[in-house]
Amino acid sequence: MDESTKPRTYNILVYGVEKVGLTAPSSHIKKKNFSLKFGPFDTSERFNEYDGVILFQGIFEEYEWTGRYSRYFKHYCDVDELDKRKKETQLLLKNGGFICFILNHDFADSVDGKDYSGTDLAKYYLNISNLYRTNFGDRKTNLNIKYDEFREFLELYGAANTYFRYNKEEFESRVLADISGYVVSMIIFDRVYSISSLIPDNSEDVISEYFTLLAEGITSTQNKIHQDIPAWVDQFVFTEETDLINQRNDLESKILEIDGHIGRIRNYKAILVLTGTELVAKVTNMFENGFGLSVDSVDELKEDIKLLDNDGNPFCLCEIKGTNKGVKRDHINQTDSHRDRSGYADTFPAILIINTHIRSSRTILEKDQDVAEEQVKQAKKMGVLILRTLDLLKLLRLMYEKKINLKEIINLITKNHGWLKVNNDSYEII
Repeated sequence: MDESTKPRTYNILVYGVEKVGLTAPSSHIKKKNFSLKFGPFDTSERFNEYDGVILFQGIFEEYEWTGRYSRYFKHYCDVDELDKRKKETQLLLKNGGFICFILNHDFADSVDGKDYSGTDLAKYYLNISNLYRTNFGDRKTNLNIKYDEFREFLELYGAANTYFRYNKEEFESRVLADISGYVVSMIIFDRVYSISSLIPDNSEDVISEYFTLLAEGITSTQNKIHQDIPAWVDQFVFTEETDLINQRNDLESKILEIDGHIGRIRNYKAILVLTGTELVAKVTNMFENGFGLSVDSVDELKEDIKLLDNDGNPFCLCEIKGTNKGVKRDHINQTDSHRDRSGYADTFPAILIINTHIRSSRTILEKDQDVAEEQVKQAKKMGVLILRTLDLLKLLRLMYEKKINLKEIINLITKNHGWLKVNNDSYEII
């Protein structure tokens, strides 16, 4: 057999099956055309180290309806893990690999006016322009199977909760199965598989059968639609091809730049959960790289930093604290004491930046608790300005939105005492 038409062998990662209540088989599954390795959700192995990855939808998020008398949608997304796997999937596909999403339940894209359409890897890679997904009212099992390679798998396990509508001219796709004309399983760009299926019973034999049949369908399809093209073929070049490659390179550079900026912004938000020296370091980074201020953080008092003017002279002392409760009198008094021990007059601007209610907060709403009136009075008396870390983040957001400039911020923190309360689109001194 010619090497260019010889079926290849695929090294495939089956990722995070424990997230849907399944126990991974005790050993790898090895067949003629593929090898399946089962990796847990927190595996250190990268998607792009494999030829393909198989995973269930929804494993990066958790949600439920709670409440006895009124229903409340509770949602959590593992953003860090999701972002990491997004980048690995991008590299996997760029290297010619594939990814298969097993669609086993409804998509929760929008609930009570809130957008959750990007909170899972399957959602992210199926968020394609002019590709629309709609949940059936109930699960459907009467699939019309279009590809024989998936027939045995879909006859045993095929079931759909969602169907897709799209413009065939917008992107390349292959329909694997439909229900009364509604597409429920498909391949997009010959690399992204979306397979509607039940979750198998949690027994090793059944799980092995399930993923073996699925992998056989995928790999035989991959061998059918992807045949190795010898390198000399690329000597023939379309003008459009060169332009597209250049556009892709420009887009990849822009994506890297955007990802870097997103990473910096997410890094700022760590001040909502940290305490001690880690909190001091994150606040310092936020002043330097977010607000664009110079900072003197070399201080034996450990929990305070100084903001510097353009000549390198301190113009404001910042005391930085973390607490599982609210602002206390001691926090304010310590700020004043550190100002005194640093050799500054009691009129020298001093702000208390404090991360409150660390352990008890599960939402921004729970985090956003007012500073007690008596502590505001104490701050005014001692010549101290209080900013919760949430206020500091909101202040930076207002600056990014050009609702306040740096000069106005400096005036705010150096000429006021009490509490600088920052709202979503305004601020006030209390």
